[in-house]
Amino acid sequence: MSDAAAPGGPPSPTAASKGVFKLVVKSDGAVLPDSMRVIAVEVSRSVNKLAQARIYVADGDMAAKTFAVSDAAQLVPGARISIEAGYGAKTWPIFSGVVIKHGVRIDAGNRVRVCIECRHPAFALTLSRNNKNHVDSTDSAAITALLSGCSGVSADVAATTSEYHGLVQYYSSDWDFLLARAEANGLLVITGDETVTVKPPDTSATAVLSLTYGTDIMRFEAEIDARTQYAKVTGVSWDPANQAIATQDAGPVDLSLQGNLDAATLGKVGGIASLRLQTPVPLETAALTAWTKARQVKAALARVRGSMAFQGSALALPGTMIDLKGVGTRFSGKVFVSSVEHHIADGNWITDVDFGLDPDWGGVRQGGTGEAASGLMPGVTGLHIGKVAKLDADPGGENRIQVTLPVLQDDAGGVWARLASAYGSDKVGAFFIPEIGDEVIVAYLNNDPSNPVVIASLYSSMRAPPYALSAENYTKAIVTKGLLKVEFNDEKKVISLLTPAGNKVVMSDDAKSIVATDQNGNTFSLSEKGILLDSASDIVLTAKAKIEITAGSDMALKAGKDMTQDAQNITIKAGMAMVAKGASSAEFSASGQTTIKGATVNIN
Repeated sequence: MSDAAAPGGPPSPTAASKGVFKLVVKSDGAVLPDSMRVIAVEVSRSVNKLAQARIYVADGDMAAKTFAVSDAAQLVPGARISIEAGYGAKTWPIFSGVVIKHGVRIDAGNRVRVCIECRHPAFALTLSRNNKNHVDSTDSAAITALLSGCSGVSADVAATTSEYHGLVQYYSSDWDFLLARAEANGLLVITGDETVTVKPPDTSATAVLSLTYGTDIMRFEAEIDARTQYAKVTGVSWDPANQAIATQDAGPVDLSLQGNLDAATLGKVGGIASLRLQTPVPLETAALTAWTKARQVKAALARVRGSMAFQGSALALPGTMIDLKGVGTRFSGKVFVSSVEHHIADGNWITDVDFGLDPDWGGVRQGGTGEAASGLMPGVTGLHIGKVAKLDADPGGENRIQVTLPVLQDDAGGVWARLASAYGSDKVGAFFIPEIGDEVIVAYLNNDPSNPVVIASLYSSMRAPPYALSAENYTKAIVTKGLLKVEFNDEKKVISLLTPAGNKVVMSDDAKSIVATDQNGNTFSLSEKGILLDSASDIVLTAKAKIEITAGSDMALKAGKDMTQDAQNITIKAGMAMVAKGASSAEFSASGQTTIKGATVNIN
């Protein structure tokens, strides 16, 4: 078998495997001494996962009861480890990271092994759940900020376009958050030596290796899965500004990968018109488009999946391309490397490669219950406590209020939340806005931490209700900040409207009355006794037309001092007798004619 590379093409892994296998392990830049005999090394590097390595070193002196390797400083947690492998005098780096575990194993034959586990320096991003609000930020800016905050890690992040007023990371690790946001944009996260690369798959790159059945392939398996291919993907979100759903479609993505069965052909097997992605939260057009296209990128990488093994090579890296030959028209061609494992033991080096990629990058299978936040970010569950921070100037113009979430470790002034109402329509509804500083209950649309909704306010010992709680619970009320009140008394069936100055209207079934009283002592009363007007000062009745007063029985007009009637004409008519008396004097006069008539007229 020839191990030479094709002229001008990518090399075979056997092309560089001449000579004796060589392994170099360094700790903090220094090669491990020969006294530390490395028995085996396992290195694993995959897209969307942290690179890791395990090193097994012989140790233990039973007679002396010592463990020289374990006791030495080179392999303690925190040590910077680099691993190189090669043939003859030449070696290439295959891993760089930090020791996170140090263990000792003694087997039944009293053989002692020091077991060292290493991770890429970005492992620190996985250690704690954090809360952040990435304000006025793109996904790429948020991801870069998270990576830049990790010691010993540099970031290489492809730019994204959608900008969010608030991209909320709620109680999730920085690593999980950046994975979710990368996935929503169709970006792959790859950990190199110290760099974390967040970019779309580049399948146009030149293949780094060429593998041929019968020449350099030690093991091979592959499969085509028609269930992962879709003629169209439709993304659906809610547009609150237009009060309608927004949609974006994406067709199959051609990544020019192996095989002769394309996505369009395989998509006809299932026969579905479109795969639907949906979220009830608002997404900008660019964000919805990116999410929809990302699903087709996943489908393209999942069209053909498999694994193979060959002689160890440092050229195989996640995100690179390998040219596969001699395995039939269904599987020959360029393959996208998604995972690489190096197995080193007994002086031999074998590389295992996975190609293609699971269509569900986050590990959650399609079907069944939908993912929290539609998989766009780590979700949030349950109801949460918020404090009202601001009532105006919503940057999105959606009439939201700003709330701070005490557990959010929020350094950016809170998040903008929609406000639920008992009744809300176009310029009508129940308009009750909480006050700044109020404690409120916050829920989340689709369990998405970037889309909160204030659903209620809370009382507490610090912010007490306007009335004391009672077992009978007869009193209901609406009380405003200015102490304007509407009270309901279920016991006596009373509705009261009150102002802080003492103006009130009381409608009472118990007293069978409606009484209006103002702060000046004036009263208007409707009761079973009739209608009462009681004024602390004057009563003035004014009408643009006429005023009629009719009594079914007696009518009495009484003045403590003078009574004056003034009109163009005055007619007084009695059905029977009429009496006009003056206690001291009486006068009837006119500037014109005066007439006194009667069947009999008595004067004096």
